[in-house]
This record gives sequence, C-alpha cells and structure tokens, in this order.
Amino acid sequence: MIAWSFYGERCWSYLFGDQSSIIYKLLFLLFVLLGSITSAPNVLNFSDLMILLMAIPNLIGLYFLHGKVKIALKTYMKKLKEGEFERERQ
Repeated sequence: MIAWSFYGERCWSYLFGDQSSIIYKLLFLLFVLLGSITSAPNVLNFSDLMILLMAIPNLIGLYFLHGKVKIALKTYMKKLKEGEFERERQ
C-alpha cells in the first residue's frame, strides 16, 4: 500500500501540481478506511473495476497508435531477419 500510495501521489502531483497532493492523501486515506470496513468481495470487485478503467485509456491509445506500431514492428522484424542486431553486438 505504501508503494501504491507513493506512485499515485507522484502521478497526482504531475497532473494537478504539488500543492494539491494533500487532496490525494485524504482520498487515499478515505479509501483505505472504506476498504477496511467493506467486505472482501466488494473490495475485489471495486479493484477489478478500477483496473478496467485504467485499461480504457490504454486501449484508446492503442487504437490511435496501431498504425505507427505496425510500421515500427515491420521495421524491427526486417532488421532482425537481416541480422542487423547480430552485427551490432560484435
């Protein structure tokens, strides 16, 4: 929990500024309290929902970047087949 709290606070500070990190800390504390008095299945369902919500922006990004990724993959595979990486290692 300490690590997740730290990572979350760094992201919050990046998005909203260092001055607002107290808001994040209070929200984190509130959710820790709620998690301690809520049943385990509800906590697991909520955490699964939050992971799904984190996946949505990533899926949107993949949709918009799939063309660039496809080009980069083709370039990489061509270099790999030609043995370009082996020559660089020597």
